[in-house]
Amino acid sequence: MPRNHFRQIASTTTLAALALTATSCNQASNDEIPSLHEAFEGLFLIGGTLSNSMLQDPSDPGYAIVEKHFNSLSPENCMKWGNMNPSPEVSNYDLIDSFTEYGASNNQALVGHTLFWHSQTPEWVYQDEAGKDLTRDALLARMRERATLMAEKWGDHILYWDVVNESIMSDGSWRQSKYQQIIGDDFTEQAFRIASEVLPHHAKLLYNDYNMTDAGRRDAIVAMVKDFKSKGLRIDGIGMQGHWLMDYPDTEDIAASIRAFGSTGAKVHITELDLDLLGRSSFFGADVDIKRLTANSENNPFPDGVLPSSEEHRFALRYEEIFQMLVAEAEHIERVTFWGISDKTSWLNNFPVRGRTNFALLFDRQFQPKPAFYRVLNAASKTDN
Repeated sequence: MPRNHFRQIASTTTLAALALTATSCNQASNDEIPSLHEAFEGLFLIGGTLSNSMLQDPSDPGYAIVEKHFNSLSPENCMKWGNMNPSPEVSNYDLIDSFTEYGASNNQALVGHTLFWHSQTPEWVYQDEAGKDLTRDALLARMRERATLMAEKWGDHILYWDVVNESIMSDGSWRQSKYQQIIGDDFTEQAFRIASEVLPHHAKLLYNDYNMTDAGRRDAIVAMVKDFKSKGLRIDGIGMQGHWLMDYPDTEDIAASIRAFGSTGAKVHITELDLDLLGRSSFFGADVDIKRLTANSENNPFPDGVLPSSEEHRFALRYEEIFQMLVAEAEHIERVTFWGISDKTSWLNNFPVRGRTNFALLFDRQFQPKPAFYRVLNAASKTDN
């Protein structure tokens, strides 16, 4: 795969000129624009996400963005249990090999996403050969087998591991997933015990969840991390999925949660950042189990992928507001990862409305930087780093 030679960050004058160019014609070349990860050097890592389709196509134009702007990478789907092993007899490892080899060759800080998640875990994982639910000990053994396999095959390359994804509900109670039903209330604790025993010592272990400004979930996670640490159990980071809306959550609420998580001694990772420009009506967070709608003229107002300048401006200001807040809280933050590379392949084109033309990231469908990109750079330029 091709590699780019990074250029130094442009001067403030050049940055302003490029922003004006991007606003008017949106065709600044990749060589001319500043690097995101260089702009935020000394504050936090800047990450992106590789989809299965990108991993299958080394010529994907998104790689130019990855190599210039990101110093951390997450896999969108290939490491999830259902993708890796849809059945006991099927093992899909090629895309994970591609992900780790590519990331290592480009000196990226790689994320293993995710070891254990109630969604995208196939039913066979919880069952014996007769189709009956496993015992607690049998499921824990199966979890250990998975963690051991991943450690042996890819552990040398991966720095961060999302050990458990989304096991706590908005009210602070444990999600009643199949893991929870079989193992019990210590499912998440047992998962971290397995990870700390099996994964390489250099690895950093994270808990990851969405809607992290909800008081019940926030307080439960803080209590969980403190409990784990009191037991000598390693938990190095807390992942806040940043699937946010244009008007929710308030940046002050996000900052308050970041500070609360930081108070535990664990670093905060903004793990899945995007903005849903078109909104989700009554759907909030990133609950993949909700019923999806179909795109129509009412809920899909910009099907040609072109936004009015007023909407582009509104989108850019929201991103700038978020990054100004993240910079202010940088002492608690280790990484900020965008969930995707460009609007073209964002998951929000199909969630919660299938076939909708949505706008979520800093690069458009032609892989060009949007006005929001320059607003984010502007947030970095106002620091002393």
